[in-house]
Amino acid sequence: MEKVLITGGTGLLGKEIVKGFVKKNKKVYFTSTSREKSNQFLKSLGTKYLKNCTPIIQKFNTIEDVNTFLQNYKNLNFNFLINNARDISNLKIKNRNKDIFDSFNKEIFLAVHLPYFLSIKLNQKHLKNIVNISSMYGVVPPNKNLYEDEYESSPIYYGVSKAAEIHLTKELAVRLSKKKIRVNSISFGGFEGRVNKKFKSRYSKMCPLGRMLNLNEIFAPIWFLCSDQSSGATGHNLVIDGGWTIW
Repeated sequence: MEKVLITGGTGLLGKEIVKGFVKKNKKVYFTSTSREKSNQFLKSLGTKYLKNCTPIIQKFNTIEDVNTFLQNYKNLNFNFLINNARDISNLKIKNRNKDIFDSFNKEIFLAVHLPYFLSIKLNQKHLKNIVNISSMYGVVPPNKNLYEDEYESSPIYYGVSKAAEIHLTKELAVRLSKKKIRVNSISFGGFEGRVNKKFKSRYSKMCPLGRMLNLNEIFAPIWFLCSDQSSGATGHNLVIDGGWTIW
């Protein structure tokens, strides 16, 4: 059975990614910082899929954390790596003069350093595909008219880190090509599920499709990039944003 490693497996996107791979009959290992959230999520999957789903409680705050993880799981031969780890708390800025520097470093670490080290240092013998989960804000800057407080709701370090992640994807695609490992990224638009009605209304008016993305639209493009249907694609950033970035 092929194995998948998914970082950030208990967030809004992460849970959909985990469910998608499990239903494709893959052995899924997902990281989370919360054992409670992991247990709740596993219960929601049902007994049919539990045997193929393994949570890994792991924080990724420093390079030492990454090295510990790699040491503990060096013998697992993953076929797919989905870099999806995020810390939503980084979007909240309490002290604009102090917190922004710490948040910049944290965001860059999760979006660039962590995907890089996992991609390079995991056992690559059976690794076939890497997908980095980026954002439309790695492609275009945010529209300030979407937010009530543009600074706090869409901090600059988020888009900058996601843009860096897209370029990291291209760099890794080149450097891992000799090992027949394909590396691609997906830049998603905004999803329903954690915004209020006013925000959803503003977003829908500014997006060509006239709506936010649904959770059931998360896994299909990821699976496409991991499957033989995209066998000729590497170093590509697939934009799934309802047309947001074309305006």
